[in-house]
Amino acid sequence: MLDGQSLVGKEISGCEILTKVAEGGMGAVFKARHKALNRIVCVKILSPSLANDKKAVTLFLTEARAIAELDHPNIVNVYNVGKEQGYYFIVMSFVEGQTLSAMLKKERVLPIGRVLDLFDGVLKGLSVAHEKGIIHRDIKPSNILITPEGNPKIVDFGIAKKVDKEKGSTKTTELAGTAYFIAPEQALGKDIDTRSDLYSVGASMYYVLTGHFPYNGKNTIEIIQKHINEPVPDPSNLRPDLPGWLSLAIQKLMSKNPDERFQTAKEVYTYFNKMRAEEQLRVKTMHGHAAIDLGIEGPLRIVNKEERSTDSLRKLRAEDAYRVLSQRQTRPGRKTPTQIPQLDDLPAAQQKASKTVQTPPRPPRDVKQQTIPSASSAMMAIHVGQQAKMLFQLIVLVPLFLIFAVICGRIFFSLGKICSVYISETSGFVANLLAPFTSGQMAEGQLLYSALALVALGAIFTISSVKVYAKTTAIMLAFAAASYLAGLFTPDVAFGAAQITSYLFSPEYYLCYLLLAGAWAVSLCWRVERTWPERILGVSLIILVSVLAYRSTALTIVPDLTSMAPKILFISAVLFALLSIYYMVARAEHSLIMPTLCLIISVGCFWFYNVSGLAGHVQTTVNTLVEVIPMAQPDPEQVAAMEQETVLGISRPALFSSFAETKAVNYMNEEEKYKTLDALIVRHAGSFIPPQARPLFIHLLSVYYLSGPSKVSFLIWDFAAGYPLVNFNRNAQTNNAYSFLVIVLFIMAGLNCAGGILFKERL
Repeated sequence: MLDGQSLVGKEISGCEILTKVAEGGMGAVFKARHKALNRIVCVKILSPSLANDKKAVTLFLTEARAIAELDHPNIVNVYNVGKEQGYYFIVMSFVEGQTLSAMLKKERVLPIGRVLDLFDGVLKGLSVAHEKGIIHRDIKPSNILITPEGNPKIVDFGIAKKVDKEKGSTKTTELAGTAYFIAPEQALGKDIDTRSDLYSVGASMYYVLTGHFPYNGKNTIEIIQKHINEPVPDPSNLRPDLPGWLSLAIQKLMSKNPDERFQTAKEVYTYFNKMRAEEQLRVKTMHGHAAIDLGIEGPLRIVNKEERSTDSLRKLRAEDAYRVLSQRQTRPGRKTPTQIPQLDDLPAAQQKASKTVQTPPRPPRDVKQQTIPSASSAMMAIHVGQQAKMLFQLIVLVPLFLIFAVICGRIFFSLGKICSVYISETSGFVANLLAPFTSGQMAEGQLLYSALALVALGAIFTISSVKVYAKTTAIMLAFAAASYLAGLFTPDVAFGAAQITSYLFSPEYYLCYLLLAGAWAVSLCWRVERTWPERILGVSLIILVSVLAYRSTALTIVPDLTSMAPKILFISAVLFALLSIYYMVARAEHSLIMPTLCLIISVGCFWFYNVSGLAGHVQTTVNTLVEVIPMAQPDPEQVAAMEQETVLGISRPALFSSFAETKAVNYMNEEEKYKTLDALIVRHAGSFIPPQARPLFIHLLSVYYLSGPSKVSFLIWDFAAGYPLVNFNRNAQTNNAYSFLVIVLFIMAGLNCAGGILFKERL
């Protein structure tokens, strides 16, 4: 590995090294300034550890010689090559921009016309390379650099091969290329020619247009075996708006037999340009008021007064396929592949030119009957190396992640435990949750642990940049939140202590299951392409979430079904649950947000339906107390004293002179008010309201006399909606429900991390 800092400031081949921009297995790439030309250039330097490796040096210099023979705007330029100060170097043009694979990660889906524009440049660059007899052998999105102006440039000719001019092909003895885009004959270690690059172009276009690899698997060997044996996939199955001719062209590029592919890069881009022009002419002919936007943002995107339906798009693809098949059948004597139809004739001059470049036809061979020859040993070595790397990550990275999770959980639990001094039994769940931040004061140690919690949050988001930890961010945030709540509401329970077996089917644990099942269901809702097993699992989870939302409140006061509001809530809950199931199964563009939104609304309606009985009972009790309890008007001396305090700037929060009706209780301090209302409740409803419920009704009556019935109704529903959570917090002192939730989330985080190592996709 090159030490980038030690080379910064040095001069190699008249170029001052400025900074390292990338590093690979064979060396590193540096940004530099060519002093004589006063131009920013790119210097690629072979790793010193490979300087004595003849094969590595040969491969390194091969790239320089290959690019030096080429002069094309879609291929990076080489200015100099050699050895200086013990370093093998290549000086190339420096191109600002990003790779096509990086662009896909940002934009996810590219317009079809933009993809065709990019690959038009790639094919033109390859055409020049192929005419010089150079095969790239590693065409893929990460080796296509896009300039800020949107022009593609082919880079990394490090494993390029020179074609034998007499045979028209070259023999490859080592396994080279990238598994996701490798041609079958290249993977088999057979003779290859320029048509192997065209296969990689087809696989790259498939990936760029659909966002999925043509073939996927658990390891490199499985992926390569699929390239060799499995039928060519249809990209229009993943992207329905793909024109039929383009789908057929990609499949033709990826034919198993090179004789059945396009034969030259020039033939490909000529065909693409011809079909795009025909598409424009056909649409203008079929739709007099329609036109095709051939701009850079989206060629082939039809701009019409009325949007074309999905059925018409399918019809257009069917017409394309029918036209091509018809042309095949009307051209006797032409040998065509059995799986993918040949495409339109090119002009005779182009056919003649293409025939001069084509290699002599070889009889087709049954690819499925073949096995991997000598290249299999190299593949096995790669596989063993990957297994060793995976084992190392499991042994080292997973334990480090779990230790980090424990530290984060402990920090948030300690912060919650410190903030537990603000918890009030008369306040609702949300009010208690906000109390530590709205009280205007801080408990001992709260500032320190708040700072540590912010650092921990930053660390959670920072480690998400590590590939094996990328998918653990959401679950780590949930784990941190659960740890904080465990400390806030159950400070006397030790962190991570749980008595699981006795309470698995208690209402409090149902709430834990509801949270976990809901999070899992939402994660499935946000899958871009849900498979049928994922849809079935998602539907099952939505049903489970609905049942748990209905059962988890466990209130003894049932809803009053004689009232209209509970009926509306229950019907809405069921309706939105069914809608969530529908959108989970549907293949619509809006099926990402809609199932999640419907699920959240359904759970909310079930929740408010369950607590509506408690809310109605409390509302009736407050109304009864207001009617039976006589509340005196304020004494003039009280009003005068309050006005005097107001003038002096010592007004009490209880004084709101804007209200037309005021009561004596509003002019008392908090202690006097509590004693007065408590005595009145005992006198007029002592046997009706138990002692543990008096603080609630004292608070509600106080607000009623101060702000009126509307504010009290809001507080009653807030209390009722939060009561199951308050009950959860109260019982969590004995059943350790929060600790159970923390442990489950911790286990899920560890499994998620291990799964990211075992099943991650490799490019």
